[in-house]
Amino acid sequence: MKTKFSILGIIAVLLYSCQDKTSLMDESFDADSVMAVKNMEQQTLKKWFPFNKEADSIITTAELIIKQQEKEMKIKGKNNKGEKRLYEAQFHLEQLKKKVNYIKNYETSTENFDASVVHKLDSLKLGYLQEKLKLEAALCDFQEFNMH
Repeated sequence: MKTKFSILGIIAVLLYSCQDKTSLMDESFDADSVMAVKNMEQQTLKKWFPFNKEADSIITTAELIIKQQEKEMKIKGKNNKGEKRLYEAQFHLEQLKKKVNYIKNYETSTENFDASVVHKLDSLKLGYLQEKLKLEAALCDFQEFNMH
């Protein structure tokens, strides 16, 4: 009878000790996962902080150039080509602002950073870059127009 209790006691101790090790392994795995997610989040934030500054700078500069062009058009008089270029620049500026605001809202509303979030942000940045190029081309048209 003592051997049965001893065997049951040993089995209980082994089961208990195995459960503790499993939970410790799960906790270390969870800690590794949390560290990986935090690392991904930090890398993403480091990458997007300069983007936010750049976007704000481009928008401010474009607004100033457009205002200057509007003033020049008032002084020189209306011109169909000039008005068309002004409208095009304003349109691309508004599109760029929408894209930047969407990206910033997406960044701030994202709670869990994983590979899909990073991919989505990269995709959004590509759209931003395309619109930025269109805006820059429209702004360059002002300079071309002023030289003629």
